[in-house]
Order: sequence, then C-alpha cells, then structure tokens
Amino acid sequence: MNNIKFFIFFIFILFNTTALKAAESIVAGVNGMFCIACQEKLSKAFSEKFGTDATITVSWEQGLAVVSVPTKGKITEEDFMNVVLETGFEFEGIKKVAKPIRNLKETEAFIKENPGVFILKTF
Repeated sequence: MNNIKFFIFFIFILFNTTALKAAESIVAGVNGMFCIACQEKLSKAFSEKFGTDATITVSWEQGLAVVSVPTKGKITEEDFMNVVLETGFEFEGIKKVAKPIRNLKETEAFIKENPGVFILKTF
C-alpha cells in the first residue's frame, strides 16, 4: 500500500513540476548592434533583468538575441523589448517559444524551422 501511495505522489510531483516549470525562450531580431561591445552591452542588460538562471545568446553579426529561462512565466515579451530599447537598440520579429534555446546553433535551427519570422544578417 505504501508503494502505491509513493508511486502516486511521485507521478503527481513529476507532472506538476514539469508542467509549471517548463522552460521558455524569447527570440528576436535586434537592429543597431555593430560590434562585440554592443553584443556585450545587451547581454549584460539581459543578465541584470532576467537573472543568472537565464541562458542568453546575443549575436551582433546576425542581429539576434535569445533569452531562455528554465521556469515558465519568468520572461515576457514586454520585458524583453524594454531591455532592448533601454540599451539603445531596436527589435524586430519577436517570438516566444515554449522550449529552451541554449545557444547560437539551436537559435539558427529554430529560425530555419520557422521561416519568415527572422532574417539572419551576415557581414
């Protein structure tokens, strides 16, 4: 009987924690970054806003920024846009995604899977 109670408790915890704490990301094009200092400025601003548990990917060369957080609801498009604007850049093509995007390679794969949302820049 105790094993059944433990099993039900385990399943309850498993489903609730994964459903409530699913990772999410915001991907956006960013205009106005022309060097590594711009990239670092935006990365630092995102870190200050979203904390150390956020995974931040910014590429000045491709004109994009991604913030991924492990807990659903900790990031909004409005917060993301405000950080971009407050650092002196412009955003375009913002999209919220219900999965983690942890690096530039995953970002490029996401963009290829969603044509027309973003255009990667090349120098």
